[in-house]
Amino acid sequence: MLFDILFTLNSLPFAYKVIIFITFSIAVIVALTSHEFAHAFVAYKLGDDTPKVAGRLSLNPMVHFDLTGLLCFLFLGFGWAKPVPINSFNFKKIKRDTFLVSMAGITINLILAFIFYPISMLLLNVAWKSEILYALYSLCYYLFSINLVFMVFNLLPIHPLDGFNAIASQLSYTNRFVNFMQKYGVIILFVVIIIFSYTDIFNILVNYIGYPIREFWNLVL
Repeated sequence: MLFDILFTLNSLPFAYKVIIFITFSIAVIVALTSHEFAHAFVAYKLGDDTPKVAGRLSLNPMVHFDLTGLLCFLFLGFGWAKPVPINSFNFKKIKRDTFLVSMAGITINLILAFIFYPISMLLLNVAWKSEILYALYSLCYYLFSINLVFMVFNLLPIHPLDGFNAIASQLSYTNRFVNFMQKYGVIILFVVIIIFSYTDIFNILVNYIGYPIREFWNLVL
């Protein structure tokens, strides 16, 4: 994804390409780290200290990164971090709390996307006045778009993504859908990523889900 962006913007001066590379990378780090930290934080607050013991109750990106997931995000536009270990038996209300933990990462990505969209729009008109202003605009724009992408991708009801975990938390362990996804989910996810990479399906989905955010702030600004 990053290299596709740089390739399509080959008319830009080199300095601006460097800015895009840096700001895109920072936005990916923020989105992934915030997502995983949110899982760990909510689980810890709900009574499970497993994430803390595993060292995941941290905003240090290095404890959350999965190299393959990071490379997929840079090259394909979809990626993941290392799953936060959770012991649902430590929760007071297993179904409710497991659902909340599953949705925590998606929620923080939505919040960040909601916050940074209007800032990027305010900076858009002055972005080309200097490299510093362009860097600020680029960072805010990618913090909006990448958090939105990460949120939408993780909403997919496919094991091991959060969308599946949220649904599975409300179903029995013997449910056919749960068993099927636990067995074949990774293969299905791989196929879906390939389909998304060669079609506009995912972009359409992201634009559709991001529409309320854009329309809300377009009315306000």
